[in-house]
Amino acid sequence: DFLRQFVTASPFELEFRFAEDPEKIKIEMAGKDRDLFLSRRGEGLNALQTVLGRIASRIGTPRSVFLDCGDFRRSREEELAEIAILTAEKVKKFGEPQSLSPMNPYDRRLVHLALKDDPAVETRSEGEGFLKSVTILPRQS
Repeated sequence: DFLRQFVTASPFELEFRFAEDPEKIKIEMAGKDRDLFLSRRGEGLNALQTVLGRIASRIGTPRSVFLDCGDFRRSREEELAEIAILTAEKVKKFGEPQSLSPMNPYDRRLVHLALKDDPAVETRSEGEGFLKSVTILPRQS
């Protein structure tokens, strides 16, 4: 209902397709104005996903909301994993912690997951508020 009202009230030409499973509500966004939501590393897409997640939480849905547009999320996941691995290599080489740019919770989670099995490094979210940095550190033995 929210998305229907959002599209009706906004100047955007967008369409949404839904797929549900026991754990997630998957929403695929398409339409003429979809690129507006993908600019600035998907800032608009992330903001809309956050709103949808909060609405789902308020109405008592235990499932998470996953909003995507084309293969944006998959591409972003691959990009963040690559950044995490390259940064971890620097940490291993120089023995000094490295901090990544501030990220939203979803992106931070992807970095933590990309490095969770690397025995030589550990990750830590640092900062205040919604956007926090992930610091990659040499693992203490």
